[in-house]
Amino acid sequence: MVGELGLEEFEASADPPLEAGVDDDGDELSAEALAELEALVTADAEAAVERYRAAALAAEPTLPPELVSGESVEELEASLDAARRAVAQIRERLAAEDVESARGFPVGSPARRGPGTADMTASEKIAYGLGEQAP
Repeated sequence: MVGELGLEEFEASADPPLEAGVDDDGDELSAEALAELEALVTADAEAAVERYRAAALAAEPTLPPELVSGESVEELEASLDAARRAVAQIRERLAAEDVESARGFPVGSPARRGPGTADMTASEKIAYGLGEQAP
């Protein structure tokens, strides 16, 4: 029911209304009881954030876990968005590198050699060799 309503609406709809430091009977809670209650609520919130983090990482296994952190749902959402952007940028860079490597030869290839001399006659080889030396 709390998930459907905001916390304020939930507390307002409670019968009798919930008050800080007051138990169900209307008696005031001790400082120790309040501290214990606050610790339980904090532990529950931390556990919920950790479960949300684990679920988000399971749903998107391409996200690096090192980039996803936060102590609240808002912080976790912000780090999830940042991790998604980082993964997208890396994918774009890798795609650009793939396009460059699709040329069929590495960038630093040596110059191509002239025609092969294996099928030439002796006089053709001589003419070819003299032609390369001419200025």
